[in-house]
Amino acid sequence: MQTSMRIDPENRDALARIAATELGGVSLDEALKVVLFEHQSRAALARLAADPEGAGSYVAESAQLADIDVAVQE
Repeated sequence: MQTSMRIDPENRDALARIAATELGGVSLDEALKVVLFEHQSRAALARLAADPEGAGSYVAESAQLADIDVAVQE
């Protein structure tokens, strides 16, 4: 489903420049997805930085998961 939204032409043009120059000519929708993902990623990192204990447990769990050797059957 698609929808319309009103945005300032300057914001639309800025997103179009990002889409064209930094993202290789993707659509404005795809560029917006990238911008939103980057925002969510930065917010998640900020939450980890604000909670050193939680960040430590995240890193420890990530290391454990990285060490799991999973056999892949074809």
